[in-house]
Amino acid sequence: MQANLATLLATIPEMSLCSSVDLYGGEEPGLPLLQIQSELGSATIALQGAHLLSFIPAGGRELLWRSPKAVFAAGKAIRGGIPLCMPWFGRHPDGLPAHGFARTSNWDVCEVEILSDAEIKVVLELSDSAASLALWPHAFVFRLEVTVGRELTLQLVVENCSDTAAVFSQAFHSYLAVPDVNEVLIRGLDGCTYVDALLEGSPRCLQAGDLQMQALTDRVYLDVPAEQVIRHSEGQINVSSDTHCAIVWNPWEDAAKMADVGQGNHTGFVCVERGDVLDHAVSIAAGGVYRATMSLSE
Repeated sequence: MQANLATLLATIPEMSLCSSVDLYGGEEPGLPLLQIQSELGSATIALQGAHLLSFIPAGGRELLWRSPKAVFAAGKAIRGGIPLCMPWFGRHPDGLPAHGFARTSNWDVCEVEILSDAEIKVVLELSDSAASLALWPHAFVFRLEVTVGRELTLQLVVENCSDTAAVFSQAFHSYLAVPDVNEVLIRGLDGCTYVDALLEGSPRCLQAGDLQMQALTDRVYLDVPAEQVIRHSEGQINVSSDTHCAIVWNPWEDAAKMADVGQGNHTGFVCVERGDVLDHAVSIAAGGVYRATMSLSE
């Protein structure tokens, strides 16, 4: 654990550190979690992966789904919340770990602050290491700024500190909590082209109208509007981002084959992720910077 974390947290009474064992059970030693409790909302962040596990606006409902079978172990991705998929998204052509290494790496808390409007901000950082350089040969700094208020805002900054350009893609892999995925309606994708990963050859199709999922779904929507609205029987979740893509996923019956999801548990979430992937993967110039933001609200 970083040496100055206790000093940082001592300045913000609304923030505290605990173990995943204390909060969610499971086997020792678990993972360190940062808890934020303010008058505007609450959040929980795993330091492994700078991974949002919970966000509840004051007087509202939980907006993030966490699998009841999630495993909290060093080096293992946590199922649910908002994993950060980078510096590549999906499977790697050379067989490297899917969705990159950021979500299973230990991040440092480098800044905490109560803003003038009572929102709470925490900044986490991850820098290159011998292990990361073996997978992605670039010196870097990844910085995630999390602001907790009546809405949740994530601001990602990626600095390429190497002397060569770095090919990069990323997604805020949001697992959004819903009462029943069968009843969910997703607005904000009408007329967008999507890549259907479930069909042979991953063809490009056109979305007609709002999306209602009825089976296993794995699509990457390209050039999407800034906002999508996920409507369900208890209200709605608004997703807003300056990125170019939206990834919609739910394993449906395949959940039974996933040890950290389990049969029937797919009904409690829908992934409507935002990011820059496929056509919108970027090349970050030597010394260059990539930025992306996403916010969630009711």
